[in-house]
Amino acid sequence: MKNRRGVALLAALWLVVAIAVVTLQFSLDAQERRALGLAAAERGQARAAAAGALAVMQARLDYALRSAPRGRGNVAALRSSDPWLGVDSLYSGQLLVDSIAVDVRASDLGAQLNVNTLTEDELRTFFGFLLRRADVADELAQSIFDWRDADDIPRPRGGERDQYVKEGMLSIPANAQFREVDDLLQVRSMTPEILATAKPFLSTRAAATINLNTAPPEVLRVLPGMSDAILATILGLRAQGRRITSVQQVMQTMQRGRMLTGPQAAMTQQATQRLASRATVETNQVQLVLTARSAPPAQPVRLLAILQRASNAGGPFALVEWREW
Repeated sequence: MKNRRGVALLAALWLVVAIAVVTLQFSLDAQERRALGLAAAERGQARAAAAGALAVMQARLDYALRSAPRGRGNVAALRSSDPWLGVDSLYSGQLLVDSIAVDVRASDLGAQLNVNTLTEDELRTFFGFLLRRADVADELAQSIFDWRDADDIPRPRGGERDQYVKEGMLSIPANAQFREVDDLLQVRSMTPEILATAKPFLSTRAAATINLNTAPPEVLRVLPGMSDAILATILGLRAQGRRITSVQQVMQTMQRGRMLTGPQAAMTQQATQRLASRATVETNQVQLVLTARSAPPAQPVRLLAILQRASNAGGPFALVEWREW
């Protein structure tokens, strides 16, 4: 009798333990689902805030195009000629969207080079001017182009799949464009130090045209027909607080007081045409990086967008050309 009671008691204890284990598992599952639900809700709130911030920024940029500033002085003149001038400082900051803080970073894409569209010579010029090392610039230009081009034939100082495998590198050429500038670190001959130096001047989304009023010297130097004299003239005009209105203005300023012979005038005209083919004097594309976090411990959400200056019968307006989460 006692043995039966002991077995019954033991069975009851095992049943209690089993129920406790099942209950604990249900509790853990419920907590996990609750955490996932809260994370999804927080992410949804952050995405909504970032989308709202984009709408606000589009409205602000649109308003700037449609309402030219009035008044006298250099600042008003600059603003009326290019309402998006200085977009990096004027439109970067923090926005509150339904009590959620959204960090906004705006940049003029005309002040950067598109690493996916630069020719091999342009890459060589950029890295040569930036690093002051012709040999390193040549290797980087050929390696980047080998990474981008569709074939598997290596350039003399570049590298395709076989070279990467032989050198034990972790990546092999994608034979495609770069998705982000940081992907350049996978290219042979590229180092973290070189990338950190070059990154502020590069983009994977910038247009082909370069803004003479905002681009830094490292970017301007890549323009076709650019020389040290033309570059010095551009920087001199900007240092005086003057807005460059055309390539012709730059060339006329550089040649002021000089009498040009026929061949010299022809060369100057040719340089002007080459420069004008890739240069602009307005901010036409603005990249926005919007980062939202619904709560301090929540994961941040990032929205990338490019706004293009467009126009129709109603006048100029800001168009969201591209966006990506």
